Amino acid sequence: MKKAYLVLLIALLLWVAIFATDYLRASNNRSPIFSIPITSYDDGGSTEYYGLGYKVIKYVELTLDGVNVVEVDIGTWNLEFSHPNVR
Repeated sequence: MKKAYLVLLIALLLWVAIFATDYLRASNNRSPIFSIPITSYDDGGSTEYYGLGYKVIKYVELTLDGVNVVEVDIGTWNLEFSHPNVR
């Protein structure tokens, strides 16, 4: 029984570390590391990433200088795409 709790605790701590890493990267307008890109949009490259129980959306726009990251949102899998310039 103690072994099962230990395995569960280690899995939970690992998930927290993975989520925290992606959350901190999203807070700094960077792409996540531990999430898989699922959907890409034709607005300059905005992308939806899915992680283990969470979703990261990176909003970008195409400018004359190149690609500009506008905002990065993180939330549950129910988080919907809504470009910041269209709100």
